[in-house]
Amino acid sequence: MKSHRMLQLFLLAFIALYSLTASAQEVVKEKAYQLQLQSGWTRTKSVPQGIDVGFRKKTAEGDYATFYFHHEVMPPEAGEPPSNTSDMKRQWDTMVRNQYPGARLVGGAVPKVGGRILINGEYELTDDGKKVRRRYTYFLAGRTVFVVQSSAVPSQWASVLTDFDTMLASLQPGGSTTEKETKSDEAAKAELKRDIPTLLGSLPSMWKCSLSDVTITSSPSKDKRALIIALSFSRTDIAEIYNATKTVFGMMKAGKTDSDLNSLPPQTQRAAGSSGEFVKYVGQVWGAAWGSVANVNPEIERYTLPILDSKGYRIGSISISREDGAAILTGKVTASDAKRVASMYIFE
Repeated sequence: MKSHRMLQLFLLAFIALYSLTASAQEVVKEKAYQLQLQSGWTRTKSVPQGIDVGFRKKTAEGDYATFYFHHEVMPPEAGEPPSNTSDMKRQWDTMVRNQYPGARLVGGAVPKVGGRILINGEYELTDDGKKVRRRYTYFLAGRTVFVVQSSAVPSQWASVLTDFDTMLASLQPGGSTTEKETKSDEAAKAELKRDIPTLLGSLPSMWKCSLSDVTITSSPSKDKRALIIALSFSRTDIAEIYNATKTVFGMMKAGKTDSDLNSLPPQTQRAAGSSGEFVKYVGQVWGAAWGSVANVNPEIERYTLPILDSKGYRIGSISISREDGAAILTGKVTASDAKRVASMYIFE
């Protein structure tokens, strides 16, 4: 089965309570989460890649309805998710359609959850040759992100929808917090190699790019221990955009004014018109990688993204320190602080 983890970077309302008899449900309590498991549902012995917990129930037609979810505690540096999640929703939709060609978005009421919903979408799609109706609900409860996937064959969806809604409404972080284990370099790299391509697949077609390599410097040094994520862009003008962005950021760092920027050669100005999107999407990559390396020891002190063209030729690289990255992720520094933001990024 294909990977169902869709990556990660984003994520409080109220816990909906349902009046149900004790005989019709079971409260499942784990350190990381708890929920009210409905009658007829059992824990699955295995789950798809990227999923932490799974439950299933046999339907009247002999198929199984499934309730899968991934949970993750967001590091403090991640800050709060944006108030407007339309960009996240667009990218999520693109990821679903890339993973399941022919997926069709269908109507459906937004469920209640014990937190803030960031993304919710219902689809009819084909997974492993079988038609299913699937709802993805991505929400933040405290500092815990839940990505929930409720699935059933279309003809049985209505019969299990109340179960889905009840379990989803009861899903919340557990009563105790487990200490995070230190993650090895190899485990972090394997996770990134699995997840970053999914994020890249959600970018607009004009920014199509692929993951060329992921490395972590072996030990701390005067250059600082770094996570290196090489990106290969398809567009033919990526070198011009990179160089124009490097020039403009250098000028902003030096305190140049708009009139100084307007004095740049016309071709540089044209390429610089794409600089904002370029930095935005490169930022999404290192931002998404943040959680995967948060518990690596020794800690990652710098994020470096080599920029390659479609033939693998290295154009340059963009780097940002862990400290500066945290300032951006927590909203302490915003795009309006242009000079400060420009000083945080280092162009090779």
